[in-house]
Amino acid sequence: MARSISNKHLKAYQKGGVLNKLFETIKEDPELAFEIRMNDEVMIYYHKDKILTITLNRKGEPKITILSDKYYKEIGKKPKIDFQDPHHLKSKEEMRTYFREAKKLVYVYKMGAEFNVQQNIALGNQTYDNRFLVVDMEWEFSQAGIPVDERISKTRIDLIVVDTKPNADGENDIYLAELKLGLGATKGTSGTIDHVDKTAEIIYNQKACDALREDVESMIMQKTELGLIEGTMKEEFHFSSKPKMMLILAYRGKMELDLLELECEKARHEASIKNINEPLCIMHDALIKLG
Repeated sequence: MARSISNKHLKAYQKGGVLNKLFETIKEDPELAFEIRMNDEVMIYYHKDKILTITLNRKGEPKITILSDKYYKEIGKKPKIDFQDPHHLKSKEEMRTYFREAKKLVYVYKMGAEFNVQQNIALGNQTYDNRFLVVDMEWEFSQAGIPVDERISKTRIDLIVVDTKPNADGENDIYLAELKLGLGATKGTSGTIDHVDKTAEIIYNQKACDALREDVESMIMQKTELGLIEGTMKEEFHFSSKPKMMLILAYRGKMELDLLELECEKARHEASIKNINEPLCIMHDALIKLG
């Protein structure tokens, strides 16, 4: 089942639709990501955290769930807005207030710099004018209908990236991108070597590859229709049958840069052992330099 929403759900976000003002409020905030999911759901993320889930009930009415209580149960103060009240879906100011409150709760709960970098990469690459197009965050292969003995390791991919420039075979590559900020993020069970191994499992699993390609096609089509991808598609995409791997390594100073380049070499070596294409390593300077 592809990541897509029904036509009725799609139209709810467009002009005159019951969710249009909510959609406009989300679009005008560059820190929010609108992501299409399975089962006719849309999830709104702030950094890597889901702060709103939207679907339609059997009558076609919006059903909206706010962020998990894990973000506010310690302080005992949840966001005030009740999205089940139709009045609140007509007030942009009330919705802006909710997102401000939700962001603050997430920030206090997580306090993570890596999430800021991921959000900014996604935001900066949502246009057909760039070579690389980010189409999703936190993608996961759904294995609910697959026998347990046929399943692969459960993992979430930070970013799904499409290369708008065709490769030598005339196909557009889909990249499973992992972001790491600093050397500490490259170690342990969530390190670069572990990412190579889990990516290899996806690449060698035809069902996972087919699901990914179907998701990407659906999300590009619907996000384009909703105006979430800027510019104009120059030519129709023809996706390669298997994804490739991308490592986005964010460094803060020359010492981290040198060490992260060594991590990239280790990842390339692991990929050769797994007999998959070596990862495309992108080094990102995370420091903000004034002048």
